[in-house]
Amino acid sequence: MSEEPASPRDYALVARSAELCNPFLDALDEITLTIREPVNVSILRWNAALFAPHLQPALLETVSLASGGASFEITALDCRLDATLPGDARLQSRDAGKRLIGGLLAPKGDRLIERYRASVLAGDSPGHLAVIHALRASLFHLPPRVMLASYLLQEGVGAGLDGREIARFLIGSLIGTQGTLPSNGLFVAES
Repeated sequence: MSEEPASPRDYALVARSAELCNPFLDALDEITLTIREPVNVSILRWNAALFAPHLQPALLETVSLASGGASFEITALDCRLDATLPGDARLQSRDAGKRLIGGLLAPKGDRLIERYRASVLAGDSPGHLAVIHALRASLFHLPPRVMLASYLLQEGVGAGLDGREIARFLIGSLIGTQGTLPSNGLFVAES
């Protein structure tokens, strides 16, 4: 398995996707990933405790619900995610999500994001960053693996990881660098 995305162009695509989903990427603090021991150990623990069982399914389900325009179901999913995350992770995810949703207006004519935004601002939905990220990814029609990789990039930036650590430990080990992604060739394994 390659330790990094196949080329700088591929990493640039993930970075650009993360910026589309969160224009405030450079202002992120810790979200749910915290580095308190060696990077690889922290990421493995985080993946087992939070990303694989809770965040990744929520990201993918949000995209699926968004494609059907299911705004009430997205709010319910956000509330279910809120109930599964432990204390600090839940609060930090909500804070990051509320900063993002509060700082962005929904694109003109996008009623789904506007309804969700209104629900978060009214306090009816927690506003987790993962849900907002996935909604914005669906708006830009990002393929699922690109959406997941760009979310991981946000977590890595928030945790203070550098680009190599994000590419190697987060994107490389959690998403994988073997095989191809739909429509863009991201993470094509080099021979």
